[in-house]
Amino acid sequence: MKSGSALPVIAGVIATAVLWEIIGRTQAFGASWAPLSSVFRWALAPEHRMLLADAIARTGGEALSGLMIGSCAGVALASLAVIVPPLARGLGAFASLVNGVPIVAVAGICVLTLPRDATPIVVAALAVGFIVFVATASGLASALPVQVELFTVFGASRLATFARLALPSALPALVNGLRSAAPSAVVGAIIGEWFSAERGLGPMLVAAMQNYQIDQLWATALAGSLLSIVAYVVFGALRGALDARFS
Repeated sequence: MKSGSALPVIAGVIATAVLWEIIGRTQAFGASWAPLSSVFRWALAPEHRMLLADAIARTGGEALSGLMIGSCAGVALASLAVIVPPLARGLGAFASLVNGVPIVAVAGICVLTLPRDATPIVVAALAVGFIVFVATASGLASALPVQVELFTVFGASRLATFARLALPSALPALVNGLRSAAPSAVVGAIIGEWFSAERGLGPMLVAAMQNYQIDQLWATALAGSLLSIVAYVVFGALRGALDARFS
């Protein structure tokens, strides 16, 4: 990120933090809005620091596993739709149908049918799959017609054209899809933990709400938000590296 573009971001973060602190101290939105300083004080206390770090690591690992599984499924379905065109419409409808099922309902079903530790990963994967499917399908269709014609003239098979032209052309779109899907994976993992897990950010949120631990609630929610932002930034950096490599 260039220094010129970073300044508005920094200013926005500072303004948000100041506004958050003012609202919390004046209780403009009620006692359930904790001041930011109080949230940080709770998170940095020795007895809470390791607890929060363990929860972040747990949820992050589940989100990463879900992201990998969901991405592989999305890429596989989009690739199959290109390699076998008659299947394209059916695969698109199937992906849309799965995406249309509310994630809360999916989590509830997973709790009844899967091991408890698997639920956050499966929910995260389902939250990711459709996003990556759409991004990959768009990327696979981005090759120029003249390039496709050139491969056809040289007698390349459909599979060879896919592997040597369509798939490399789809990489930028795929990374964009992963960048959009990464925060969804974190949210999916937290929702899955909410229903079944004993460790992670989800159970910490539930415990904070049940016991009216306001500082813990805000600290946990902020940790989940930061985890999503970090995931988004990492894939944004990967996209920048791809642009630099292929531009």
